[in-house]
Amino acid sequence: MERQMKSTLWLLLVVALPLCAGTLRCKSALLTEGDTTAELLIRCGQPMLKEDLTRYEENGFGARMTVKYAERWTYNFGKSEFMQFVTVENGVITEIEDGPRGG
Repeated sequence: MERQMKSTLWLLLVVALPLCAGTLRCKSALLTEGDTTAELLIRCGQPMLKEDLTRYEENGFGARMTVKYAERWTYNFGKSEFMQFVTVENGVITEIEDGPRGG
């Protein structure tokens, strides 16, 4: 009995881990890091906000330039759900983070 219980707990842990790390649920679809922005738009629609993520780089002449390296898309699914921050680089989801409760 104890062995069966340990096996069941282990299985639940293994199944639950991917849902916690970098996943986004839109209705019945589940998106993960590595999925494309096309899949994201088809399954979740347009985000409420798109922000450019930038950094400073120095060009060959020593001048500082602002370079866009990614976008952060914000999804708000309502008061009962956490907002989702999705980082996109070159058309691919690279990070999914929980935000505060939606409003």
